[in-house]
Amino acid sequence: MKYQVHFLDKPAAFERAMDELATCPWFGFDTEFIGEKTFVPVLCLVQIVVEQHIYLVDALRLPDLRRFGQLIENEAILKITHAGDNDYRLLNMLYGIVPSNTFDTQLAAGFVGYNYPASFAKIVERELRISLAKSHTVTNWEARPIDPKALEYAVEDVKYLPALYHKLTHKLRLLRREAWVREESRKWEQPDYYQSEPYKEALNSDYLHQLDFREKVFFLRLHRWRRDKAQQLNVPKESVLQSRHISSIVKAVKGGQNAFKANRVLHEGIWRRHLIEWEALWKTPPTDEEKALIESLPTPAPDDPEREWAMELLYHLVRYRCLEHEISPALLLPRGDFNRLKNGHGFDPTLLEGWRAELLGEPLVRWLRSQGTLSVEWQAQSCTLYMKGGRPS
Repeated sequence: MKYQVHFLDKPAAFERAMDELATCPWFGFDTEFIGEKTFVPVLCLVQIVVEQHIYLVDALRLPDLRRFGQLIENEAILKITHAGDNDYRLLNMLYGIVPSNTFDTQLAAGFVGYNYPASFAKIVERELRISLAKSHTVTNWEARPIDPKALEYAVEDVKYLPALYHKLTHKLRLLRREAWVREESRKWEQPDYYQSEPYKEALNSDYLHQLDFREKVFFLRLHRWRRDKAQQLNVPKESVLQSRHISSIVKAVKGGQNAFKANRVLHEGIWRRHLIEWEALWKTPPTDEEKALIESLPTPAPDDPEREWAMELLYHLVRYRCLEHEISPALLLPRGDFNRLKNGHGFDPTLLEGWRAELLGEPLVRWLRSQGTLSVEWQAQSCTLYMKGGRPS
């Protein structure tokens, strides 16, 4: 397919392009941004493909892209992406956009035999028999004018999206999995998906469970302080305070300045700059919200080698079922979510509903929900696995 490429860096041309897009039943898009220098990534370029046209939108010269955001939210228009999660998160962060009517080629590929997440180049090569040039991943997208070679790569990032959509949709239809992909895509179309949990990083840390109550309060506060400070200064969290220093600060804060002086790892300039704030966080009594949050934390499960073995075996049985049906295990039950199920730490029960429940089958879903017991009976030529309350598997 031959596309006419338009570089948009003037408001009038941008508005005309958006008027054209508003009449189309679909478009594909991708974004180029720089996220390592600031708390809020810098959106530099938006590539849009539709019918016979590709639009390259200079987001630095056209900083207000809310008109494009309205099209992302338009239910009548199908949006095609590859690994669109990051694109939608950024647009939500910048403009409060919540997409609708989405289709993601990376997500769809996971339902037709590809490992998830598969690269765009790999799927294009296998589905369309086209080898893409090496990605321009080191491009400084903030530089103007943009390197013409980089613009060629930017065009390639979207020009094959329509053909991939048709190929993958055909395969999904044959497998009767279009509804499964739609169900999985719908999570991106919910406002709650973009809500930021200020304590998420702290709550996911195993170190939290090694602390006493007061230390836990400070640990949560220190993580939130780092995030709020980074947001305020618009710098990465690691620029404010490196993660590797957090445990040292938790242990030293009760000892005051002398304890920090004795710490050979934490640079003196860092703790002297922030010690007054950290001590205030340490000394302030816990709020009712903090008390409730800490009291709701699950108690780490005691070591149980038999349960550990049984759950690992179940995980590999789930993986095998995925291989049988050519669905990526990372889509059905990501390892991180499985570990939360195994450890009893905040597992999302909705991960055992919908298409996942249909694929796994009612006995296995019931067992995973109740986390029953397993036993193995060995014979001379075989072994049988029994799930308590279910049939032999």
